[in-house]
Amino acid sequence: MTIRICLLACLTLFTLLPAQAYSQAEAQRKTTQQTSSESPQTSTQSLQLLKDIEARLKAGNKPSAHQPAVTAQSDAFIVLEDSIRGVAQQNAADGMQFFLTRLVLINQSAQPLKLSRSQIKAEVDGQQVPDRTLPSNLNYQTVQLGKRTLRLNSLNFRDEVIIPAGQQDSLWIILTDLPPAPRIPEIDFQVSVNDQVLTLNVNRFELGKLNYAVKLLGPSQCLAELTVTGELNSINIGSLIQAVDQLTTRNIKRFVLHFPDADTQIDSSLKTWLSRAANQVGVNAMVNSPFPAFPNMISEMHLSGEIFKDTKVTFLGYNKGQVTHETEASAIHAALDSAMSALTREKVAEQIRTGPPAVKIAALISGGRQLTSEELPLILELTSDPDPLVQQAALFALRYLGDPRAYERLTQVAKTVGPQSEVAIASLAESRFARGQEVLLKLLQESPPASQKTMIGIIAQSPRPQWGDAIYEFVSSDNLELRKAAIKALVLNGHPRLIEILTAGLKSSNPEIREVAFQELIQQKDNQSETLALNYVLSQLEQTPPTQTMLAFLDRLKDPRAIPLLFHHLENLKLDSGSRIAIINTLASIGDQTLETGFLKVYPQVNSQEKQLILSALQKVDSPHYFELVEQALHDSDLQVVSGAIKSLRASGSIEAVKILQKTLRKTDQPSTWNDIYASLVSIGTPEARQTIMAARFEGEHDEKKRAAANALNDIYSRSPANQYVKKGDMEQSRKQYEAALEEYQTALSIDSLLVPAYQGIVNVQNAMQKYEEALKTADQGLAIDGMHARLYVSKGMIYSNLSQSEEALQQFHKA
Repeated sequence: MTIRICLLACLTLFTLLPAQAYSQAEAQRKTTQQTSSESPQTSTQSLQLLKDIEARLKAGNKPSAHQPAVTAQSDAFIVLEDSIRGVAQQNAADGMQFFLTRLVLINQSAQPLKLSRSQIKAEVDGQQVPDRTLPSNLNYQTVQLGKRTLRLNSLNFRDEVIIPAGQQDSLWIILTDLPPAPRIPEIDFQVSVNDQVLTLNVNRFELGKLNYAVKLLGPSQCLAELTVTGELNSINIGSLIQAVDQLTTRNIKRFVLHFPDADTQIDSSLKTWLSRAANQVGVNAMVNSPFPAFPNMISEMHLSGEIFKDTKVTFLGYNKGQVTHETEASAIHAALDSAMSALTREKVAEQIRTGPPAVKIAALISGGRQLTSEELPLILELTSDPDPLVQQAALFALRYLGDPRAYERLTQVAKTVGPQSEVAIASLAESRFARGQEVLLKLLQESPPASQKTMIGIIAQSPRPQWGDAIYEFVSSDNLELRKAAIKALVLNGHPRLIEILTAGLKSSNPEIREVAFQELIQQKDNQSETLALNYVLSQLEQTPPTQTMLAFLDRLKDPRAIPLLFHHLENLKLDSGSRIAIINTLASIGDQTLETGFLKVYPQVNSQEKQLILSALQKVDSPHYFELVEQALHDSDLQVVSGAIKSLRASGSIEAVKILQKTLRKTDQPSTWNDIYASLVSIGTPEARQTIMAARFEGEHDEKKRAAANALNDIYSRSPANQYVKKGDMEQSRKQYEAALEEYQTALSIDSLLVPAYQGIVNVQNAMQKYEEALKTADQGLAIDGMHARLYVSKGMIYSNLSQSEEALQQFHKA
């Protein structure tokens, strides 16, 4: 009886903390039921949602999603919200597929209705599967619901709900072990309500949320544009890809998926996948794709819309690797680029005459080389088109024509201000005929300074020998902006007198010219340029504090001559903190042991953040004064200084660092300090660090501090590279595959011989296999590492109980 009481007490001790954690998680789950702000909040909204879905399905000649058909007079119907088809990567080599949804029952009757799990049946590909509450191995799986990322264990997996008349409520449903990706299985739900069975096909329901229209464009209608609205998710993406697949049977190989609405609902993971898939069409590069692949015969796939606005798009030509575009026109141009460049002159002209604006743009830019003077009147007309992008494309095409009328129009537009003017200047600069450059040179001489600056910048992008002399004349201009633009342009043009020009710029009396010359010089990687720039920086440091650019340059070259000059400025306490921090960082990067004297001199006078940086720098150069200073810092009244000192000891990772951390840990009563120390010891991870944490679990009077030590020790175990084998052993043990479990635990110990949970696992297995003597020896091996490991004492007590040795068992339980 006594043994049972002790055993019960021990088991209670070990289950108390998990129970507390469970109760907290349960409290959180009770607050997390409806999670998507886009979900219908009333029965009327849900009815309208279902009506809209069924209408789209009917328009597409698809079967209805809900059976029986729903009207305003129906007693009840079901819909789904927050549906996700996901994969738990940690459970298998290819990942376990699961389906999560919130099944909503709408009560339109005059009486309350109950919805319980026993009323729900689910079928996957025609086979009934069990509805499950959340499996334990998915507790920490994260999912994206609306704009929130949540763990599954934060959702409230209730067993039943009572739904008042005229209202709606829901249950979270999860189906696991679905067929492997990328295939999307057929899923149906059947719910029994008042002797009526409500059936909902998930795939058709989600398809009804998606709306897309197909438009064929380009020469021989070789491009299909799918304009997508509504919701695109991990279920209905299969239907969209199926539509693309059907279009390829008509020999269409170019596609644009256009999302015109900035508020389009699209899963974040699906959006990322779409970009990858579009970039890899036709190359079979997608491995373990979570979604069905696009057909291999596709040659171009581009995505457009405001949801891709973070991607920079170049209008005049495009990056061949670019598949996401902010505008529809950019995507269509990109998709048609190679087609237009291969067309005959007559067919390019036909597309320019008859195509919509986006096709005109593609034809003018990508097919412009094929055009002749015969098409000139048409192109000139389009330079005044109502669409400004068509205007720019027409101006772009004029670079391929040597007709005087083309030069006249380009000159006329170049004299204006705006994007069209810049395209006209670029067309003159890039003209395939010498006359274009002659016209531009004349225009450059005659234009006002503001226009000259723009022209110089554009000309510099098209290096030609004749540009160098023309731009060189502006290096001595009285206009400051022109001089700066000319220096930058000559760098891009690769002028033969470039070093001479930049050397003169460094000697200029104007600080802006000096800065431009310096900025351009440090971009050159040759020895002569670096020497010039370095000498300039050293001379400037003798007079003024360094700029951020100078410090970055010194960090690159790491010239020790800068060290005394930088210390001179660091000693100036009136220098702003940002500059002082940057100087310390640069000194730490370029210096060696010679830094010690300078840092020791300024250390007492600097602020807390600067002290942290200096300590870190001294640690990196193995200064003999480092440990003395860091111990002083650990007693500083400023907790930021203390935290910085702990971080530097963490970076050191030496035995001496662990000793100092241990000494500080025993003395401190500051939670932030002991948490920083534990984190550092976990990061260091040496046997000495582990022993320090183990001892701290039972030292002192602060219970919170002891609990933090226990958590830190668990962190060390979880970070161990051997921990994955312990988890595998636990899984095999739960399946009673004891030999396999032992093999996993032994593998763990071969990697990390101090991993006590592995010893615990072996003891449990040996006890289950009735190898009691071996289990006792293994337990003693674990206790030799951690003599205060209570669970090992409990295990020994249970083993002695199995051996009918009551007194020995009782002793072990008392130790626990």
